[in-house]
Amino acid sequence: METERSSLVARDLDTTKKDMKLRVTPSEMKFRNAVAGRVYRLPLTVQNLGRSSQKIHFQEPVKPQFKLILTNLDKSLASGLQTTAMVEYHPDKNEDICDQLLISIGNKTIEVPLIGLIPSCQLEIEPEVNFGTLVASSKVYCKEINIINHGSVPGIFKTEYQGQLSIVIFPTSGVVQPKSSVVIKVDFCADQPIVVNELAKVSLQDRPDVFLNIRAHVVEQIIELLNINNDKKLECISFGSVFFGTSKIERALLYNNSPEPINWVAIMQDDSVGEELGTNIKQRTDVALNNLTYLRKIKSIDITTIISCVPNEGRLLPYQKSLISFCFSPKLIIDVQKNDPSHRQDYAVFLRFESVASKDGFLRDDNQIIKSGSFQKIELALTGSGLPVLLQFDPGRILNFAPCFMGGHSEIHCVMQNRSKSLPLMYHFKKTAHFKIDPQKGKIDEGCIQNVTCSFIPHQVGVFKVKQFIEIIGSVADENLQSSSLKPFHHIYLYFNSVCKPSTKKVVMKVNPGISPLVSNPTGQFVVKDLVQYKDHARVAMLQSTMTRIHNHKINKELLKDALIAFPNDRAASIRSGEDHENFRTIFTKIPRYNYVDPDFAYTKFEKIVKKSHDNYYVEYIKFLRNVRLQKEAHRKHIYSYNDIDIGLHPASGLKSPTVSEVEREEELPSTQYWIKHNQLLRTRNIAVKETKSLRRKVLKGLKSDPSTPYEKHDCSLTLTPKQIYQVIVGPSVLNFGDVCVNSTNTHLLHIINMLPIHILMQLDVSLEELKKTSQFSYVIPPTTNTYISVIFESPTIGKFWKSFTFTVNNMPGGHILVMAVVLPVRLQLSSNELILRPRGFLVKTCFRGTVRMYNHQNYFVKFEWQPINTGKGMAFSIRPAKGTVEPYCSLECEVTWQPGFDSPERGEFILHVSEGNTLKLKCLAHVDFYFEGSKLVYAYVY
Repeated sequence: METERSSLVARDLDTTKKDMKLRVTPSEMKFRNAVAGRVYRLPLTVQNLGRSSQKIHFQEPVKPQFKLILTNLDKSLASGLQTTAMVEYHPDKNEDICDQLLISIGNKTIEVPLIGLIPSCQLEIEPEVNFGTLVASSKVYCKEINIINHGSVPGIFKTEYQGQLSIVIFPTSGVVQPKSSVVIKVDFCADQPIVVNELAKVSLQDRPDVFLNIRAHVVEQIIELLNINNDKKLECISFGSVFFGTSKIERALLYNNSPEPINWVAIMQDDSVGEELGTNIKQRTDVALNNLTYLRKIKSIDITTIISCVPNEGRLLPYQKSLISFCFSPKLIIDVQKNDPSHRQDYAVFLRFESVASKDGFLRDDNQIIKSGSFQKIELALTGSGLPVLLQFDPGRILNFAPCFMGGHSEIHCVMQNRSKSLPLMYHFKKTAHFKIDPQKGKIDEGCIQNVTCSFIPHQVGVFKVKQFIEIIGSVADENLQSSSLKPFHHIYLYFNSVCKPSTKKVVMKVNPGISPLVSNPTGQFVVKDLVQYKDHARVAMLQSTMTRIHNHKINKELLKDALIAFPNDRAASIRSGEDHENFRTIFTKIPRYNYVDPDFAYTKFEKIVKKSHDNYYVEYIKFLRNVRLQKEAHRKHIYSYNDIDIGLHPASGLKSPTVSEVEREEELPSTQYWIKHNQLLRTRNIAVKETKSLRRKVLKGLKSDPSTPYEKHDCSLTLTPKQIYQVIVGPSVLNFGDVCVNSTNTHLLHIINMLPIHILMQLDVSLEELKKTSQFSYVIPPTTNTYISVIFESPTIGKFWKSFTFTVNNMPGGHILVMAVVLPVRLQLSSNELILRPRGFLVKTCFRGTVRMYNHQNYFVKFEWQPINTGKGMAFSIRPAKGTVEPYCSLECEVTWQPGFDSPERGEFILHVSEGNTLKLKCLAHVDFYFEGSKLVYAYVY
């Protein structure tokens, strides 16, 4: 860097310049990227800042590479004037050179450093990588930094991290071209809560080593339940005692105490230890155990119908709170006597809130797979008791009232007692004819009584046996299970019996010879009531009808066919006009009655036509429906008539049922009625059953990459909720390939379990080059099945590999999978680095032999070649095979032979070259001794 290289000649000249009243520009002269054989020039300006003239003397540099180009070394400068000199630099070799130029005024001197710099790289790197606050979810986060080269030649860099955390820096080495930069990726796997403050060593060319500071704060993804009043952590909700049929609602806050959003779901743990379902905790143990029928019934209870949580799924943003409602609605399990004070049902269950992510299944312990916050969960205990309504009546539920006459009444005083010692009771008597209750409604505190007066007030004569309904009112949850209202939840019956006797009253009948009675109803019938009080009667004329001829009319039978009888008072209260098609005649004379038509109220001709068309439309529609129904019945009878024909076939006489096609099989898929309701909780026992069922149905091959049939397209286009995605298991959450060899192909199985009754589209969002050889990234999983898919890993880069990829279910985020591997170079190991050859026979040319074994402990084949080291004395050792291949996890034995002779060296060496791998050296030694026997050379072998 500039600061580092300019520090070769560094002086602080500010004080001197102020004393001399002189400005020198520049204060330091640098000739950058200077090449030997070329000439470089830079100007130097000197200005007089004093109030008087000054004599300035320039002293040339000492080294010959620097030259001051100035006609006169002594200058006289007036106040405010300046002069410019030229400094020339002509290097004779490629090295950095330093000198100085002296400027004097009297006995004071200013030193101007002269620096000549050869072309070099100037690498610069950002000092810190800060990941911020992360969630311990076994997800790999990546940050990018740049190494910039400000110089004129390429620069080499190298990174090295020797810590214990899951930090991977890539690339670990490289070259940065001039005036360019290289991106360095820092990957960090947040697998456990920790405060990260790590250092990675970075070696930059022409610079001392620097350290890259890697910071992060990893926290757990915590789901908390808080009290709605004081924001304290909530571990248990006690509903207390509640009548059967009523509800009690409690509320809490679900808090996402993490910096990342989370999809959550609530699960009822109906198989946990310590739960109580409908048991009576106040009952003796021996009594409870003897009631086996009741114990079997309470084990089959669907607790989600008694305790509910709304909402029971959703998505929380970072540090967001959501209001959760818990509803307790106890129901009577068996039909027992509800007036038994000892009968109660106690409940103690556990509700778990859990995040939706990749996992290995509900039947395995996912906490042992990886200790991270991905499976953070919180449990909430819910307790409550259901009590029956204990309302006692004195003198009983059957009340016999004393008989009375119409207009009279009889009373019975009744006492109601609330025998419950923990809950008050609200009642309401429904209205019943001829009976009256006082008070009609009210509230009876626990253990208290209420006096009630029941009255019989008949309004007609007869025998009365009625049921009196008593509504017990309490808090009943609404349909959304988030609010409640006062409603009748229980009914009690009282039986009222009594008789109303008729009273005798003398009525004097008098003849009213008029046309109509004095008091009449609309139909003209005679009313006897209160006729006695009328003394006067209207005068009427008595006509001898047998002597008159007013009834002697010729009656036309055709006209009387559709005629209606007109009564005297049928239009007494109205002057409305009659219908045109209706003919009225008098009851005796059959004379047509006068029909009054009011033009202001009568229909017009157009209105009559419209009314008639409307009538015809509905008449025709009814006829059409009737014809359709008759046709269906006739078609059904026609089909069934074939069954009556005997064609001579016997049951099971060799006929085989046709095979079911794929389309027909899809038609038999479960419909939407098998979906879990919106407000219904998931249950661990039910999920375990679904998983077991799905594990029995394996799909081994033939998975489609895209939906093709109409059912598949419909199912795969559905938007799934977190509660539904939770029932799709994708695991393991960590694909650990372990130690693998570079460029080797490695396969790991990913298990997918679909517990939903529909097809799902599973897509792996993989953008990693190391996983590109995976054959398929999209799968259509059939309903309630499981399958294994192969993930192929191949890396050309040596080092640690930590990456993660996400997956979607029906295009909805489902979680992520962590891929881990340690990529090692190819290498071989020798059984021994030194081989001693001893004689093993009597033939001199073949008795000196030995073997060395090569081991390949990796998962990739290794190519090798032996190279003998030929010294000045020659090479008497040979090895075979001289080259070849060692298969993965195998070994190969090589034979070494020594050829004896007068000048054969007893020592030799071989170099083992591994293709793209390590290099090993094998030393060979032959133990041999010899002597002369006459003119013969005799070998003495050393054993």
